[in-house]
Amino acid sequence: MKRLLYVLSCMIAGMLLGCESSNEPEAPLMPNIRTLQAYEREVVDASSLFALDLFRQLQQAGEPNQFFSPYSIHQALSMTMNGNRGDILREYLEVLRFGNVNQEEANKGAKELTEFLLAVDPKVKMSIANSIWYREGMQLNAAFRQTVADYYAAEVASLNMGSPQAKDIINHWIESKTNGIIKDMLDYVPADAVMYLVNAIYFKGDWKYQFPTSNTVKEPFQIASGQQVEVDMMSLEKGADIRFSQQGGVTYLEIPYSTGQYSMGVLVSEDFELEELASNLTLEQLSTYRANAMTREIQLSFPKFKMRQKQDELKEALIQLGLETPFFSHPENFSELFEQVTGGMELSRIMHDAFIEVDEKGTEAAAATIVEVVLTSAPSGPMTYRVEKPFLFFIQEAHSGAILFMGKITDPSRTD
Repeated sequence: MKRLLYVLSCMIAGMLLGCESSNEPEAPLMPNIRTLQAYEREVVDASSLFALDLFRQLQQAGEPNQFFSPYSIHQALSMTMNGNRGDILREYLEVLRFGNVNQEEANKGAKELTEFLLAVDPKVKMSIANSIWYREGMQLNAAFRQTVADYYAAEVASLNMGSPQAKDIINHWIESKTNGIIKDMLDYVPADAVMYLVNAIYFKGDWKYQFPTSNTVKEPFQIASGQQVEVDMMSLEKGADIRFSQQGGVTYLEIPYSTGQYSMGVLVSEDFELEELASNLTLEQLSTYRANAMTREIQLSFPKFKMRQKQDELKEALIQLGLETPFFSHPENFSELFEQVTGGMELSRIMHDAFIEVDEKGTEAAAATIVEVVLTSAPSGPMTYRVEKPFLFFIQEAHSGAILFMGKITDPSRTD
């Protein structure tokens, strides 16, 4: 009884006078760091190498600005690779840069790395989601279903591909997983579609050192030697601890978010040779820039920007990287997707949509990737067609192609 009275008196005193501990500053949130396993580091390297490979392919188009999520595309294609075996599976593993790990290690690494990224910074809002939609009436391979559920937490559902609402169902899922940013991504569902493998990623982080809005003013930004444009330039109020290095005409800096576990890495070409820098950048070079960076007190100015870039077709870029067979009719394509399929399958389209907004408070970014798989021949049953209009006809020899007879029929009723 005495103990209860003591506790109550402390509670009342705390409410009236404020407990002594309430005047102490809250302990800062710490990142959830753990040692990455060897296969997880292999997956990090694979994803980074793939990012640089794809960046080089996409930036060849000569666009002045570019933005995409290589992690999203890597995740979608990693799911997709599990529908294959043999030489085609090895093709995926090579293009996705899983050179030193096997399929099981790649899947396990993808799962645990994603879990790590989602939990490492409690102050960053982040989500990574996967889904698979397959044609209603077809039977999904049980092992494939289990793999994508276990390693990619994929939501798996059948879908009436012939319904006008099919694309809306997928689009609404993407919109919900990207905080309403990526909308109406899928434009149509073709009649021969059998599966959609979808990844969505969302990131929102506040700067560790925020830029006061009152400091944002119109200032020049040099786009080339002797050429400049005016932009909204943000500036810190005072110096902040930012990792920084300069090497061979390139400045590297890391602008940290929240706890500092996430940052925006920036490579500035001081001699306006950005295209050359982008074309030749390797993971080893990037690692060197990171390793050489030292924390400096910097009163930073940085442009405020917002952009959205949609890639309606990544097919050619991926073919250039070596992912060829899945885009063409091959009897072994997607042999592990369904239990029974009459007819071959191939990748039809790989679409990507990405958005980023950088302002005084921080960064919000979202992206989604859609992998479309179609049949290369009818799933079952004979095709029906009636020759009921005027036609030309030939009697021809197959090997030489020689036409022996030729004619036309406009009115078969008058041929007798």
